[in-house]
Amino acid sequence: MEGKWKPVSLDGAVFTGDFNDLIGIEECSGYELENQCNKVSKGQINSKSTKNKLKKRKKSIIKNLEVVSPSKAGSTSEESVKIDHFQAIEDELSMEAWNEYDLSEVILKGLQDQGFKYPTTIQALSLPPAIFGKKDILGAAETGSGKTLAFGLPILNSIVKMKSDDKSSQDSLNLCALILTPTRELAIQVKNHLQLVAKYSNVNVVAIVGGMAAVKQERLLNRLPEIVVATPGRLWELIQLGYGQLSEIDRIKFLVIDEVDRMLEKGHFLELQNLLEKVNFDEDSKKRRQNFVFSATLELVHDLPKYLKKVKRKAQNTPEMKLKKLIQTLGITEPKVVSVSRGVSLPESLTESRVNCSIIEKDYYVYYFLQKYPGRTMIFCNSIGCVKRLTTLLTLLECHPFPLHASLQQKQRLKYLEKFREKEDSILIATDVAARGLDIPSIDHVIHYQVPRTTESYIHRSGRTARANKQGLTLLIIDPSELQNYFKVCKTLKKSEDISVFPVQQNYFEAIKQRVNLARELDKLQLQIKKTNLEVNWIDKAAKEMDIIVDNKPNNSKELTKGKKFLDIKKKQLASLLQKPIFLERAKGKCFSQIEGFLLENTTNSIQFQESAINTLKHTMESSKSRKRKFGTWKSKK
Repeated sequence: MEGKWKPVSLDGAVFTGDFNDLIGIEECSGYELENQCNKVSKGQINSKSTKNKLKKRKKSIIKNLEVVSPSKAGSTSEESVKIDHFQAIEDELSMEAWNEYDLSEVILKGLQDQGFKYPTTIQALSLPPAIFGKKDILGAAETGSGKTLAFGLPILNSIVKMKSDDKSSQDSLNLCALILTPTRELAIQVKNHLQLVAKYSNVNVVAIVGGMAAVKQERLLNRLPEIVVATPGRLWELIQLGYGQLSEIDRIKFLVIDEVDRMLEKGHFLELQNLLEKVNFDEDSKKRRQNFVFSATLELVHDLPKYLKKVKRKAQNTPEMKLKKLIQTLGITEPKVVSVSRGVSLPESLTESRVNCSIIEKDYYVYYFLQKYPGRTMIFCNSIGCVKRLTTLLTLLECHPFPLHASLQQKQRLKYLEKFREKEDSILIATDVAARGLDIPSIDHVIHYQVPRTTESYIHRSGRTARANKQGLTLLIIDPSELQNYFKVCKTLKKSEDISVFPVQQNYFEAIKQRVNLARELDKLQLQIKKTNLEVNWIDKAAKEMDIIVDNKPNNSKELTKGKKFLDIKKKQLASLLQKPIFLERAKGKCFSQIEGFLLENTTNSIQFQESAINTLKHTMESSKSRKRKFGTWKSKK
């Protein structure tokens, strides 16, 4: 055989693995092949066919490399079987803590995939009476303690076992469990959480919430889900429209009300009462039904206002009275009360702090904190208007915050939440719609731009950070008009000491104020231009519709042009300021922080390192205590 040999160019990935001694591959072209019968087949190969064969050969070589047998790769099939066997034993041992709860294999596998090797305290206390005793559960636990699986596991486990029983397979096609939550985001979160744990089973979980197309939710209900997670408003709306899957809602086997104290607040969730009447309509089903009621503030009670204390000696509310009223409202009998809230319901790893200032200075402190201590931060406001204003201001300051409030469309709310989860140094400005139950991992700071009106709100807001035993910091920004609400929170939480003052380096405040004030001016100018623009457009539109020519137009057009020029100048000024660093420059002089009446000197010459907000507060408090001791010793000697 005669021909020309040419090297074949292959991807470098082909030579990885156990092919160290392989130098290269060559191909013979332009040859004549003679067979045994002396017949000659002329194999003159043209360039096109050569390329096609090269492609095929590359694919075959790569394919063969991918399916190298274990013996050739240096390990026997017996060894791989041993490895798999030991891995299976290790996996089984890692889930040993769940064995006492008689959970089905598909549920255990789902828990293992999510990394839940051990039950949390609330789960360990709730699961035995719920699974073995079929008891109603009233649970009080701090946020981030695993409440979702405390009620989710007994429900999923029961449905899986019902579906595995041939006799009850037909019955299991009906709606088995209803889970009610106060917010749409929490409903979707609970649904996703349960789906992940139940992914190896054939249990169908859907979320029915407002802000989504009714047609889409009708399709979800047509799948005949066993579990429906819903907000009261949208669920009641669909029941009234007569959706078939919801017609027998009074025959459900499980009812869950999450964040129950929020759901039963006066004036909120008017549809909940209608839902409870509907669910409790069938007395036999009501007696057989298992109920789960959970909240972080279930046992929290408030002192009565002074004007009520004077009227007819009203009895002081107690946790026992609150639970009794709740049991009567929901129609629960002989519940098992499970409480791991430690009386205050705040996470142990949470660091609390405050700043006292005027209402005008609040923006300065927020911007200072965000620039000084970057991290995933949630800022809570009491009103939608405040959220919108602060979002606009921080956007002008290039902080790129995401808003979250009830006026936003559901699609937009979910989009902003997803973006907030994805970015490490992201900022979410929200009303209390985001305070309850939302599990967003690794939130570093929670800022209360306005003091919450109730202690429950403070607990739920602060509970967004310091979850799963991670460190977190909450900062209250208090103006004089909010002191009453602040003292009320401290009293209800039975705080023996005042919340620590967060240290602020005042020597940086000139730069902070300059930027914030300029952003405020820009915001005001933008509003004025928008208003003027609307007026001008309205006049032009009206003139066009009436087919008339306006000779003497008002001066709005001139004002608009002038305003836009001034706006551009201010934007350039702010952009120039924002390019200059605030904290990376060397500190000029000494900076002082006022803590409990003492001026603390910071002698650091250069702020080149990034210290966490928690460490800053701890170091300042230690310095304060040390100075107090020194001052006390000096005074006694004198």
